[in-house]
Amino acid sequence: MFNKLIDWAVTNRLLVVIALTTLIVSAVFVIPKLNLDAFPDVTNVQVSVNTEAPGLAAEEVEQLITYPIEAVMYALPDVMEVRSISKTGLSGVTVVFSEDTDIYFARQLVFERLQAAKELIPEGVGTPEMGPNTSGLGQVYQYLLLAEPDSGLDAMALRSLNDWVVKLLLLPADGVTDVLSFGGEVRQYQVNLNPSQLLGYGLTQDIVMEALERNNTNVGGWYMNRGQEQLVIRGTGWLDHGEEGLEQLRQVPLKTVDGTTITVSDVANVELGSEIRQGAATMTRKDADGNIQNLGEVVSGIVLKRMGANTKATIDGVNARIQRINQALPDGVSFEVFYDQADLITQAVDTVVNALMLAFVFIIVILALFLMNLRATFLVLISIPISIGIALMVMSWFGLSANLMSLGGIAVAIGMLVDGSVVMVENMFKHLTHTDAEHDHKRQLGEHVEDDDPLDSSHDTHGIALRLQEAGKEVARPIFFATAIILVVFMPLFSFEGVEAKLFQPMAISIMLAMLSAVLVALIIVPALATYLFKKGVKPRESVVLKPLDAGYRKGLSWAILHKKVVIGIAAIMVVAA
Repeated sequence: MFNKLIDWAVTNRLLVVIALTTLIVSAVFVIPKLNLDAFPDVTNVQVSVNTEAPGLAAEEVEQLITYPIEAVMYALPDVMEVRSISKTGLSGVTVVFSEDTDIYFARQLVFERLQAAKELIPEGVGTPEMGPNTSGLGQVYQYLLLAEPDSGLDAMALRSLNDWVVKLLLLPADGVTDVLSFGGEVRQYQVNLNPSQLLGYGLTQDIVMEALERNNTNVGGWYMNRGQEQLVIRGTGWLDHGEEGLEQLRQVPLKTVDGTTITVSDVANVELGSEIRQGAATMTRKDADGNIQNLGEVVSGIVLKRMGANTKATIDGVNARIQRINQALPDGVSFEVFYDQADLITQAVDTVVNALMLAFVFIIVILALFLMNLRATFLVLISIPISIGIALMVMSWFGLSANLMSLGGIAVAIGMLVDGSVVMVENMFKHLTHTDAEHDHKRQLGEHVEDDDPLDSSHDTHGIALRLQEAGKEVARPIFFATAIILVVFMPLFSFEGVEAKLFQPMAISIMLAMLSAVLVALIIVPALATYLFKKGVKPRESVVLKPLDAGYRKGLSWAILHKKVVIGIAAIMVVAA
């Protein structure tokens, strides 16, 4: 099989070069689409269900909300675990599925079960809702909204801008599943009832709430024809915002006493206020000069990436919307980014690239010193980018992400990527520096050699192609099996499960893909390209570095053979000591 593969590569060398060119062009378009992450996402397939229950103690939350939700979730297929936490006014249930479960299928199952859970929860206690479709590494982007001191905008105004302007502009970005707001004050139109006045007018809180609800709605009539026109009949009752809305709230009628209309302003104080705060967001940073700058309370937002989305593409989509956000914000308000996971991804990629480049330089120096031929050095070196390119393309096709572990695996394996090519090129050198005797030997034995054989010495002055074939056939099998042994070493990593699998399998996959690609390069591309690079043969050159090493090795080998027992004894002692 290997002999036929070598023969095919040399005979169809032009086809191999065309295929290689096509591969390089494809890599230019495919690799940029590869999902880049800083670290492997070890989050399992899970769906969270959150329920707010104001006024309930932790024990009541567990009995009335958490337990009913847990009970219906256990019956779902492929559920591995259901865990929960109950706090004062809040219930959180997390449903964990098996690793091979599609996240959207899991969310659909949970959504269907939530309908049954709602029937088990007392009315008015709380409404369970599914959390965002994100993971532990989903917080990919964080920003601040800052106002100039003379802008006249307070923390409440900034929070409103973040909730109703910035958030709505960020959500359409591809890959964004939610935007969380932190800090500031959530604006409320507050109606603070006066109990004594309510009693004096014979009113209750429910009556006031119903009146406010009735007077904050639009109603539709029908149509009225007027000549050739058709007019829409409707009543507008929605309250305005700001001070106009406050005044309209004050004028909402509640009842009539002796011909006098009692309004909300008679029994309550209506004003703009803030929601009860559970915390605050503060910021301290260093300016351009390195001085500590205390910003105090700030309004910030966190962009959550959808599980499985391309992190780099998601962040690029968010950054593309910054200009629109700045245009929508009022004067004196700025949008500032203080955390961008793309920076971490860039640093991780740069670390691996720097390691690859350093290894690349070392390989160039070593090959140049030992082979003493620039063409041979080039032929070996191209196996590195081609192998890595093929590995990254396959990862992109199968939706695998490139992260510090997978790229680091390629960096670790860079030395192994050239092993096959080094062996192949070195053996070619040995054959090319010997006398051209292949066809002559066959003719002396009476074997027939086609005169029109393009690999025949009569058409190839130096018999280059024939020698390259013979050289490739000699080492093809050892190259393949040596690589296969290395690949087998990584097979046990695929028996891992859970976090260990997500952490180490990307490294194993990237190394194995790169090694398999390197074998194909050594057995197909290197022989084909060698027919072009060595078409005029090579001149034997003795390496000044290799000569003393070779002499020292020969002496050491001779001594070891003559002193077998000593060598074996030293080896045994080292094994025991280890």
